[in-house]
Amino acid sequence: MMKSTALRVAALLCALAIAAAAPVESPESQKKYEVPADSEVPRLIIYYQTTHDASTQRPISMLPLITEKNIALTHLIVCSLHIDPAGSVLRLNDYPVNHSHFYTLWNETAVLQRTQVKVFGMIGGAAAGSFSTATLDGSDKTFATYYPQLRNAISRYKLEGIDLDVEQSMSQAGITRLIRRLRQDFGPDFSITLAPVATALRGGPNLSGFSYTELEKTFGAEIDFYNAQFYNGFGDMDSPAPYEDVIKHGWSPLQIVAGQLTSPQNGGDFTSTARLNATVHALVSRYGNIGGIFGWEYFNSAPGGTAKPWAWAQDMTSIMRSNGLPKLAITTAVATRLVAAWRDTILGSIGAPSGNQSQVNTVVPASVLEPDVNYMAMVNA
Repeated sequence: MMKSTALRVAALLCALAIAAAAPVESPESQKKYEVPADSEVPRLIIYYQTTHDASTQRPISMLPLITEKNIALTHLIVCSLHIDPAGSVLRLNDYPVNHSHFYTLWNETAVLQRTQVKVFGMIGGAAAGSFSTATLDGSDKTFATYYPQLRNAISRYKLEGIDLDVEQSMSQAGITRLIRRLRQDFGPDFSITLAPVATALRGGPNLSGFSYTELEKTFGAEIDFYNAQFYNGFGDMDSPAPYEDVIKHGWSPLQIVAGQLTSPQNGGDFTSTARLNATVHALVSRYGNIGGIFGWEYFNSAPGGTAKPWAWAQDMTSIMRSNGLPKLAITTAVATRLVAAWRDTILGSIGAPSGNQSQVNTVVPASVLEPDVNYMAMVNA
């Protein structure tokens, strides 16, 4: 997404503040930030990594995020993508990104996009390898070998942005080259975000190797926002202080999305909804607006758990985005395509990871192939 004028001005002011690197509190922390009425700020973002039920291997539908009431999602980030050093196709978790295992996923993301929810991919995360000197941080020749995996996946699945979650040491030149090439290939309307641990934005522990301060100073105009991880020992949102500390180091609050765990099962420093509500209200009172909240991850989000993982998004909407509910239009043709994709996904899950439907010799009862989601009931156009 191309930054609005207001956001670009804020980013420029932020870059100037960072460049000064003054040891006193940044002017950014003293300002009130207004945004246009049609702005995506504050953003509500959910990471979608667990795509299938671990016990049944049936797909986990993301569509309740737009069909259930009182959810104003702005972004869904499909993750985690990884460079395959031994192949030519990007991997999504344990499978090639084009495997039939993900037919339901890619058909449902297309439906989300019809409601103006932006669908991104996330590359990297805790699994090292995508940003090493053997792949995207290598020589120009090595980069040219592996970058097409990412470029081709973005194009094929019509991703509207990419989230770079660099949790291994990467060079300053390497991250700059990657961002420059993404902007060159996908243009000004494509969104590029990064997902640092929150402490990396205030001079503390940093998993990425490169300096985010330097990156923002030299290349900030190409970065839409930062999905900062305020959990797992790198910050929390139990109080406004950790977020305020980041802003004091020269960042605009419009740039910083506060990353949260959706369940205490997903890591450390989980913040309850009640506590998060108080913190967000205090931050909005101080700054006028903040960049938003992201949740890691969808499938088991509290308070609904695996039975109703969308309930967390309802809680976040009530905190931040109660006036931004999406409109959904699904035709019979779209619903029929979703039913077919679900069945192909089940067949793909039964087969070998490298196989496809034609390689599955098992006779599957019709009941097993029936979707858990009533797609036909969603038809309204």
